Amino acid sequence: MHSLPSILFINSPMEVLFIIRKFKSHSFVPGMTLVVVLMLLAISLTGCVGNDTEENTQSEIETISITDMAGRNVEVPKNVDRVVAVGAGALRQVVYLGAVDKVVGVEQYEFDDPQAPYSIAYQDEISDLPGVGPNHGGDSELIAATNPDVIFFSGISGDVSDAANLQKKTGIPVIYVYIGDLYVERDKLYETWGLYGEVLGEEERADELIEYTEGMLEDFDVITQDIPEDEIASAYAGGTSHRGSHGIRATKYPFPSFEFLNVDNVIEGVDYEVSTSMNVNRENLLAWNPEVIFIDMGNLGLVTQDIKDNPSYLDMKAFKEDNVYGIYPTSSYHRNIDNVLINTYYIGSVLYPEKFDGDIATKADEIYEVFLGKPVYEEMQGVVGSYGKLNFEE
Repeated sequence: MHSLPSILFINSPMEVLFIIRKFKSHSFVPGMTLVVVLMLLAISLTGCVGNDTEENTQSEIETISITDMAGRNVEVPKNVDRVVAVGAGALRQVVYLGAVDKVVGVEQYEFDDPQAPYSIAYQDEISDLPGVGPNHGGDSELIAATNPDVIFFSGISGDVSDAANLQKKTGIPVIYVYIGDLYVERDKLYETWGLYGEVLGEEERADELIEYTEGMLEDFDVITQDIPEDEIASAYAGGTSHRGSHGIRATKYPFPSFEFLNVDNVIEGVDYEVSTSMNVNRENLLAWNPEVIFIDMGNLGLVTQDIKDNPSYLDMKAFKEDNVYGIYPTSSYHRNIDNVLINTYYIGSVLYPEKFDGDIATKADEIYEVFLGKPVYEEMQGVVGSYGKLNFEE
């Protein structure tokens, strides 16, 4: 009596037909047995075809090796189409690189009424995306569910081990970045743009951003470097954000915009090289008695409350002479590089009006178009207000 082999090796559809014919030629094979045989053959062949397809698909995904900013070598697809960027500032750089269309999921920050220009510019697109968890790193399961080709992880929100752990949990390549800023760590910022450009296939775009930014900073320096010492303006910048919102005593020292314009910062007794967030003593601020004050309008409500609680602030020269001005948020979940450049131009127009005589709305939209691909000054006015003098008198 003939029996069915315990193992079948199926290499092609022709072999399936051959086996069927063999079994049909034996009348002793019951009809039901033939059905079972056909089912087994179909399953076996489907498995072979499926495996071949999977192997072909995997072999077609070409990868490149990327060295991230922690020195890790990470294999990523050569053509990246799906991106998640987590941690402070990570998504912003994707937008700056002109790749917002590749983003497939965002952190909770994007749903919390953000003030960042990139979020405002692409609010409709971003708000429709799936959430990938809380700020400063997201949730690994939610991130994996969006099926990104690569994940950018900001070093502001965790260390290298956090990035490596996220890669292990998701099985998705994770690029660790340390974004830097426009001041002392400008080289890190430019390196970040270059790295994003390499991963996203936007190297030319990264070069354009660096060239434009460097050109603006050089212009600021050239315009103000020859101002006589007795004509150098002094000022204070308050209400700046750092891991949350703060009042008038919150500042950064050195304040980058002042450094770019060679402005004298009234703060004394500190000697930080890297722009450092700090809260100055109220008595010290009153003693420094700045002639001009710039307030981050992202925290205008807290500054207003500070002044109501401590009316002595109104005795400072800047308030008495109506020289208190609003500037745009320098930080919203890390640095708003576009706003820093716009703020610098505006501060220059206040302190040295004969040297910065352009229209701030026009200049703002020029900068927003470079960084975001669209003018959003009108939308920013609706969210945080307009550049100009601030009045705190009741």
